[in-house]
Amino acid sequence: MILDKRRALGALALTLALGACGHGSGNAPSTSPSNRLVVVVTTSTIGALVRSVADDVADVRILVPVGVSPETYEPAPSDIVALSSATLVFENGAGLESWLGKLIRTSAPHAHVVVLSEAIPGEARPAGTSSGGLTPAENPHFWLDPNYAELYVARIARELVSADHANAQTYRFNAHAEINRLAQLDEWTRTRIATIPIDRRAMIAFHDAWYYFDRRYGIRDIGAIEPSPGREPSAAELAALVETARANHVRAIFAEPEFSPRLANQLAESAGIATVTDLYDDSLGTTPELATYEGMMRHNVDTIVQALRS
Repeated sequence: MILDKRRALGALALTLALGACGHGSGNAPSTSPSNRLVVVVTTSTIGALVRSVADDVADVRILVPVGVSPETYEPAPSDIVALSSATLVFENGAGLESWLGKLIRTSAPHAHVVVLSEAIPGEARPAGTSSGGLTPAENPHFWLDPNYAELYVARIARELVSADHANAQTYRFNAHAEINRLAQLDEWTRTRIATIPIDRRAMIAFHDAWYYFDRRYGIRDIGAIEPSPGREPSAAELAALVETARANHVRAIFAEPEFSPRLANQLAESAGIATVTDLYDDSLGTTPELATYEGMMRHNVDTIVQALRS
């Protein structure tokens, strides 16, 4: 079920209005040496959305480094230090950061933890399974749908306003601007995807991150190389995926820089199709054009369109 854009914007207005009269989590805000609110975020992609709202007003710290998968991440001692100062912690939830709960209990028991995937309405989580085998309830990658990213931004703004009333106007202004950018991204993405012939709109990715994006923009989610995070496919599973790729005339396998391209190359060679190795989802990239959510997504869309049209 596709959420109407006006519902998303209406949700933002209501959320920010509620945030204006909220009373926070009941904890005194922690501050950085520069006297800013300390906010910890699990991933760089979600961190980009948080920073679009917080700007330089809050001290935003990211746990999972760029180029590292949050689904297989092993926490470092520096994470304990970051969390010990946090007033707000933003996580995606929905099973993405299975390692976070213990860290919160030991390092940030008084921080207010915000699970951003809870911003997605229940009716937007359809029944059934994605081609990679994950049910939507288990598939945490909501942010790759720009419409859902809007809902993340609304929730981020509400929580920042609640925790830091003095800078509420800045947070609201920034959130409004980011919502507008995401709306423009959505329209641009629809225009770009429309240039792919319908019979070529099919994807196989390294891991099952693109379910919500594909559903939003009419791309068939054929499958994923990795059956679950960190588990390589068996020989039988890989052979079945090769046959699926052939049967659906898939034109490319989409891999990610943080993972070895070995399996993607093996699958592509067996199926006689191309390999694309620079799709970003759980992590931003290291270049300036990939350092924002919109930059990352525009790169991804151009990469997908070029591969599927060729």
